[in-house]
Amino acid sequence: MRADPAGQAGAALAYLARRCDSYLVHFDVDVLHTGLFPLANYPHFAGLTLDEVSACLNEFAGGDGFGGLVITEVNPDHDPSGQLLRTLAARVVRALAPCPMRALRIWTAGARKPT
Repeated sequence: MRADPAGQAGAALAYLARRCDSYLVHFDVDVLHTGLFPLANYPHFAGLTLDEVSACLNEFAGGDGFGGLVITEVNPDHDPSGQLLRTLAARVVRALAPCPMRALRIWTAGARKPT
């Protein structure tokens, strides 16, 4: 995975393309290396770097079947300055920017889904 994150994401996309029309990406922030990006609840010191995760997000979000992105386990208490959250948000925006509008339906937990 670490040697070629975008390549591994591309291989996963090829697998999905053979099996489904669309897919949802679940990005659990716990996958990030806690020592490098301490935003998650569960410490994980063998995790991926933000650059590695970004490469995967870019690949998945660029796929024809991309249907959305769910981000979980973000703990803002671990980021008193807000800098990590801003960095993460910028990476997510960059990944989603080229997406077709059909894929950009955003809502928050507990909110009514858009129609």
